[in-house]
Amino acid sequence: MRTYANRILNLLLWLTLCFLAGTGFLLAFRLLPGSRGGSGLQALGMERHDWRDLHTWSSYAFLALLMVHLWMHWQWIWKVASQRRFWLLGSGFGAGVFILIWLTFLPVSERAGERDGRGHHGRHDRISVESSLP
Repeated sequence: MRTYANRILNLLLWLTLCFLAGTGFLLAFRLLPGSRGGSGLQALGMERHDWRDLHTWSSYAFLALLMVHLWMHWQWIWKVASQRRFWLLGSGFGAGVFILIWLTFLPVSERAGERDGRGHHGRHDRISVESSLP
């Protein structure tokens, strides 16, 4: 039963990883942000923001599946750590945690002049309220 569950888990991990890569490439190379945030471009009837949401939620699913995978293989991980190869396990784990923390807390900023006073990107014609009144 454990072998069957491991095969199913590995298949789900593979399919989720492929979906993540596919949606990532779709977002990066096909549904380009452009001057209007990618609005107007669609794939399968969904815009860039819809695909971004699918990409995000599938990454959460991948992380959950990965945690189950690590839990199922905890004995192997412990065996590797106990055979004095802890540096190998520790360096891989440490590098992953470093990347995760670094990207999570990476400072973000807005380029100067990217938004106008109303929070819109780019240059927009401003229409005063007085000119629109009869």
